[in-house]
Amino acid sequence: MQPAELHKEAGNALFSHEDYEGAIREYTKAIVQDASNPAYFTNRALCRLRLHKYEEALADCQKALELTSDSMKAHFYKAQALLALDRPNEALRSSKLAYELSLKQKSPSASSIAQTILNAKKRRWEVMEHRRVEKEGQLLFEMKDILHAHYEAKIKQAEEDPDTTEQEKIESREFLEYEYSEKISQLEHTFERSNEKYRKREVPDYLIDPISFNVFYDPVVSKSGQSFERSVILEHLKNHKFDPFTREYLTERDLRPNLSLKAACEQFLDENGWAVDY
Repeated sequence: MQPAELHKEAGNALFSHEDYEGAIREYTKAIVQDASNPAYFTNRALCRLRLHKYEEALADCQKALELTSDSMKAHFYKAQALLALDRPNEALRSSKLAYELSLKQKSPSASSIAQTILNAKKRRWEVMEHRRVEKEGQLLFEMKDILHAHYEAKIKQAEEDPDTTEQEKIESREFLEYEYSEKISQLEHTFERSNEKYRKREVPDYLIDPISFNVFYDPVVSKSGQSFERSVILEHLKNHKFDPFTREYLTERDLRPNLSLKAACEQFLDENGWAVDY
């Protein structure tokens, strides 16, 4: 066995005992011996992910992808690092590439990668929602300021009117205070109503995989017309060659992409990122 492989095996043994720092040292020695093997970089990246060293893990993934662009692990670990660094848009792109490769390679990691895709979508929605709330909060504040300035101007005009009595000024002030209060109340109510569609609500049953009970990411439909999450049903078919509901004979070749359901899920998650954790 080559020296680099010996260091890799030593790193694997340390990793299995959760000695990630020790494993990193061994994988680094392997890289020194042979920097052309992307597996050494992805192994070290995984250790760095476990230690929350996300920038370093990202650098290892980038190097692995320079060596081979079809490394599923490199794309997957890269997505995890990017998500931890709060870069959800980039994480989403990397996780989608990892998912496509996992299907081609029939990897058991497909379901975990699909979950990372959903997590990236959720975080992207959270960032967008935070920005929306900030913008709407600022707009509400500015509109209240405008109403208040308009109210103050009317009060001043009424107070300085030489043709009105003191009683009329009192009545005018009371009316203007009531009018101002009503407008503020209506303004706040309008903003509250605009937020209704962003509040949490139920996920429609047809958007939920019947096996894992998670929201679909990549739905496929069987001969019976039942939809399943692709990675979940493929895992089932490894040991059971039948439809889990109808018990009819079923293989991977019998599955077809459910594009309309996929589009419906994507639209729902774009508007309801919270649903990832439903």
